[in-house]
Amino acid sequence: MSKEKNYSLIGFLGLLLLIYGEMFPTFITNWSLYIIDNLNNSIMLLDSGQLLVTAFAYIAKYVLISFFIYFGAMLFALALSRDLKSITFSLGFIGLTMAAMILFNQVYNEHFSYLGHIVTVGAISLLQLYIPKQKYFYFIFSLILFFILMASSWLQLIPGLSHLGFGTNDIAVSIKIADSYFTENKLFNTLATIFFTAFLTIAVILSLLVHLVNKQVYTLKKYQQQEEELKETRIALIESSVYQEINTLVHDLKTPLVTVEGLTSLIQLKMQPLENDDLQEYFNRMDKSLLKMKDMIAEILSENIKQEISIQELLEYVTSHLDLNEQQIDLGIDIEENLPPIYINKIRFSRAISNILENAITSFAGKAGYIHIYVKRIDNGILLRVQDNGPGIKTSHLRNIWEDGFSTKNSSGIGLSFVKKVVENHHGSISVNSIPGSHTQMNIMLPIQKEGEQRNEHNHSYR
Repeated sequence: MSKEKNYSLIGFLGLLLLIYGEMFPTFITNWSLYIIDNLNNSIMLLDSGQLLVTAFAYIAKYVLISFFIYFGAMLFALALSRDLKSITFSLGFIGLTMAAMILFNQVYNEHFSYLGHIVTVGAISLLQLYIPKQKYFYFIFSLILFFILMASSWLQLIPGLSHLGFGTNDIAVSIKIADSYFTENKLFNTLATIFFTAFLTIAVILSLLVHLVNKQVYTLKKYQQQEEELKETRIALIESSVYQEINTLVHDLKTPLVTVEGLTSLIQLKMQPLENDDLQEYFNRMDKSLLKMKDMIAEILSENIKQEISIQELLEYVTSHLDLNEQQIDLGIDIEENLPPIYINKIRFSRAISNILENAITSFAGKAGYIHIYVKRIDNGILLRVQDNGPGIKTSHLRNIWEDGFSTKNSSGIGLSFVKKVVENHHGSISVNSIPGSHTQMNIMLPIQKEGEQRNEHNHSYR
């Protein structure tokens, strides 16, 4: 929508400049009278210096008029074609400019030939191809347009080109006749040719310089992009290497973990603690911790393996690892009936839910409160909502909580960023709604696996 408005504004501005260029002679009648008076005085006084001043005034007048018309035609053609690189734009620019100059000639009876304007508009159309179509296009185009129009205007005052149709309007002809009378056309044949060549050369050099600078900038950006890609590739290789090492290390951890589990069972067997004894409670907690470590190792070694599981089974698995014995927290679970199973990596998704619950528990800081887990079906998805009545999250922190490394508790800051990655890996979405001093609500939406839908991940049954 904004692009449409921009093109409309450009077209409107172009039309205004075209109209202003057509009407400009009516605003500068004194200027025109000054040129005529100066021309008459130079002839009467046989003053070639005053004739030269008249020529400069003539050049300034027609460069200004032409600038408004040419620049307005360019803007209007752009609004119509909407592409500076298209043939439609070039044809539109040439057509609008020539139509405007024909109208100008007819209204003011200037009697100039169209050959000069054909050459001018052709040169501008050619040089604008070398201008980078970026934010500085209009400024660079206006500079090149100015120098081309200066060159074209001096071209009209070269007496040696009159027989080719250049400089046929009344004032240009009068200036050349006066110069013929004063210097036998030596002054303007030389001076006008020098100015024409100088301004045309400046326009061409400026176009080529801009083009070359733009190519260098483009090459530099391409080089920087390649450097960035190379850097990312190096980082990916390093991360891949580190990942392989971690994977190997985690795999090797299984052996000492089995040893610890066996020794714990042996100690428990020899000591034979009573069922309600504190020692038995410690052994139970050790067993849970060992089981959790084994699950985490299994998760790392098979992170992309997914399976169908019921919501009930998932939440039972998650809550079985929570230690609420010493907390003043009521945990409530409300699951809608007849929910279809979800397709997840049990270990990774359980860890994500655990992170949310542990964050909620930590936020109470030992105070009483409640955590409510609510699960229901919404359209083609399942909503899993975890709500607590803790202190809430500051509004200023809500945008940052999903970022890696963000934490307000001097922790690693990977908890909620991990949760978000896990949920998105399961094609779901997560959002948070929190009011400081009232509550925090985490909403996880998971898609329901359609019957017969193709799955890319491997199925796996956990023991």
